[in-house]
Amino acid sequence: MKLLRPLLFGLCLFVVLPAHAQQSSENCQASATLSLNTDADADSASTTLTKQTAVTNPKPAVSVSPTTEAEAYVQNVIQNDGLHVVHFWAPWCSNSKRELKNGWASLVANNPDVTFTFVTVWNDGESGASMLDNNNLPDRVTEVTQPDLGSSNTESNRRRSFLTHPVTWVPSTWIFHNNGELAFAMNYGEMKMRTIQSLLDATRKNW
Repeated sequence: MKLLRPLLFGLCLFVVLPAHAQQSSENCQASATLSLNTDADADSASTTLTKQTAVTNPKPAVSVSPTTEAEAYVQNVIQNDGLHVVHFWAPWCSNSKRELKNGWASLVANNPDVTFTFVTVWNDGESGASMLDNNNLPDRVTEVTQPDLGSSNTESNRRRSFLTHPVTWVPSTWIFHNNGELAFAMNYGEMKMRTIQSLLDATRKNW
């Protein structure tokens, strides 16, 4: 038992250590609160799970009612045939700005069959179109602005979802296909362009 105790203690530490402990703190993140279910809640949660039915609508993004003009625009785009990239960013975010300089213009130019919509978020409802222009993004990139619930300096005023999908970081990049079906959602932060390109190539395949 003396040998098992250190091992068990080590396993407990491994389980409790949050997954994001090794992630970079640079990414521009919306704060969130995680609450744990009590034992009393566990039974009701289990009951709820057993009552869930299979999802019959494979296109959740185009089956909801948009609440903002930006959502309505994106919904109209992604319900068409083809591939659609929706990119969430903020002009003040260092990761967003660095990602802009690291290849977005080339990625757009190399994928003429894909639509690209940049959604400016957490920016007091102000457009970031001028910064996109300064980074030489092709004209076919569309910028739309998602309004906040108040001053974005107060994180509780920031909208945390878009077409019912969570928006937890900027920059974040989503890829839609099959007339509104979400194929990939990179809700972590700054991405390498070659990674996004590989995901676009994978989404082009009929799997």
